[in-house]
Amino acid sequence: MSLGELYDPLRAHLNDPYPFYQRARREEPLFYSPVIGAWVVTKMADVRRVLRDGQTFSSANTLRPWEPFPPAVIETLAEGFPQRESYITMDGEAHRRLRAPAAAALSPERVDAAEPYIAERASFLIDGFAKDGRVDFMAEYANRLPVDVIARLVGFAEEDIQAFGDDSRAAAAMGMGHRFASDEEQIGCARSWVRFQHLIMRYVTERRAAPRDDVISDYIAAYAPGDAPLTAEEQAGLVGLVLGVALPGHITTSALLGNGLLRLLSHPDQWRLLQERPDLAPNAAEEIARYDTPTHLFLRVTTADTSLGGRDFPAGTEFALCLAAANRDEEAFDRAEEFDITRPAQANVVFGQGAHYCPGAGLARREIEVSLRLLAERLPGLRLVPDQQIEYRATLDHRGPLSLHLEWTQ
Repeated sequence: MSLGELYDPLRAHLNDPYPFYQRARREEPLFYSPVIGAWVVTKMADVRRVLRDGQTFSSANTLRPWEPFPPAVIETLAEGFPQRESYITMDGEAHRRLRAPAAAALSPERVDAAEPYIAERASFLIDGFAKDGRVDFMAEYANRLPVDVIARLVGFAEEDIQAFGDDSRAAAAMGMGHRFASDEEQIGCARSWVRFQHLIMRYVTERRAAPRDDVISDYIAAYAPGDAPLTAEEQAGLVGLVLGVALPGHITTSALLGNGLLRLLSHPDQWRLLQERPDLAPNAAEEIARYDTPTHLFLRVTTADTSLGGRDFPAGTEFALCLAAANRDEEAFDRAEEFDITRPAQANVVFGQGAHYCPGAGLARREIEVSLRLLAERLPGLRLVPDQQIEYRATLDHRGPLSLHLEWTQ
């Protein structure tokens, strides 16, 4: 049986895909997966080649669903706004124009300005469980801090942050690479998608009338300048654009926080080192992201005949870039399978590369750095609850623990 036939990313290889990735890099670094319907790319050099050449390897298919939606899901989605192109699925000048507001909103200057709020919210969340001696870290921290931060930056009011988090987290499952337990679960996620769209549209309407210093206002100015009433197409486009920054702005960071605490506490020597040297927090954040990257498959499609990994491919060929496998490539990193928070900073593809490099990368890193410093300072005896079975979210684009139970001595 070929590697492509063996590959089962949402079942057999969900909890620990890394031994399979290591075998693939060694035996067949570019293989076809019938389950995904794409060629899986596992080597860093090949992944970088694709990410850097947006003209040949288009992003048009990046958000395609894992499989066709059932009729009931399509009917539910019709109650919302029609899908329009996102900057995530655009290339060239259109992509640059619509990515710019997100990049500006998440610029290094704005991330620096947001750090006091990040630290304040992180401390507030830790206060909520510090005296308990035990916590589900995902439920009480990792799934909450990134939502609070990105919702504030995008422009949502405090009273809508709970709805923002609940509906956007469920809505994210409608993208590529999520395994649903049932049609009913998928319909429920579709309802969340529609609710989230309408919540965004309420804010778009308000900001059209009275712009503010936030992402929604920036997008309106870039996508539909002027003060004329928005057309139906402009409304749908703006909803899609805000979705494109709101969802990635917290889903991946939540997974990184969960993966990070799991890896650090599974390596007690590394956790002790971080406590002794809090200045290592930026290094630790980078190593966490490299060692256990949430994004496992990222789609691209060829616009012309090309070659990759010693093979020739026609136009229209789909590739699934395995960022998690590339970030453990032995030819790109020394001791690639070793978790080491003192590892010198080295280029990786955690947040992509090239024109489609994630505009929220700096914000995600800052949230992780702040979190690691505060957790190491305030909960020095933090440890994993013994004998827990770690289950992962059944998805390929933001893989992280569903729950993570931690305890400490008060």
